[in-house]
Amino acid sequence: MSLIKDYVTSKILSLIKSWKRPNFDFSQLGEEKIIINIIQRIASKHRIKQHYIDIGGFNPILYSNTYKLYQQNWCGVIVEPSTDKTKNWHRIRPRDFVINSAIVTNEYSEEKIKIYFKEKNAANETALPDIDKKNLSYYEAKTIKLSEVLTACEKKFSKPFFLNMDIEGAEEKLVLELKNINYKIPLICVEIFLGKNEDNYSVLNYKNIEAVTFLENHGYYLVSVCGPSLIFCDKEIWMPFSKL
Repeated sequence: MSLIKDYVTSKILSLIKSWKRPNFDFSQLGEEKIIINIIQRIASKHRIKQHYIDIGGFNPILYSNTYKLYQQNWCGVIVEPSTDKTKNWHRIRPRDFVINSAIVTNEYSEEKIKIYFKEKNAANETALPDIDKKNLSYYEAKTIKLSEVLTACEKKFSKPFFLNMDIEGAEEKLVLELKNINYKIPLICVEIFLGKNEDNYSVLNYKNIEAVTFLENHGYYLVSVCGPSLIFCDKEIWMPFSKL
């Protein structure tokens, strides 16, 4: 039964893989369209190295901010702790380099970390749950630092042009660790939620978050907000949206 299930799954994924209709959006909240639009405008003036880092890859197609880029001959490093989630990755996106580890901040010193979940292989598995851990299941994953992921990308491909981060927690701390690298990643998409106790859920309140302030003070514009996904672009290459 397992072999039949895997065969059917592979056929379905192959069909989806071949679907390249430009109006089909694989991302969760429209991030993909914004990202590609930004890249196309930048590419009209600048040479782009078509490599990405996708931290919290989850699925090679579903909710992916990088799959459409892959269809356009991009490739890069995928960081995803769950081997179950990436078991079909090599069939669908063979040019990518997959790292089955959980990314952690520099202050974390253990070689493994617990990843908690209510439903196995769900998109919201996290090392930092908001609810009581006693009510959750977990698995242990190897850990890796942001600097190690960047080095892997540089060795395997090149410096990344696009960084996508969605790990259900700790994104803000990881953004602050970008100060430790000696170059700027031109385009960044990171999932950051406003605090649950915010009196005003206006997107303008993102200005009060340390990670956002850090990026804006280090040469980035916050150029788009798609739900909790914030998209930043290097000020030196940003091409403003304009009317015809």
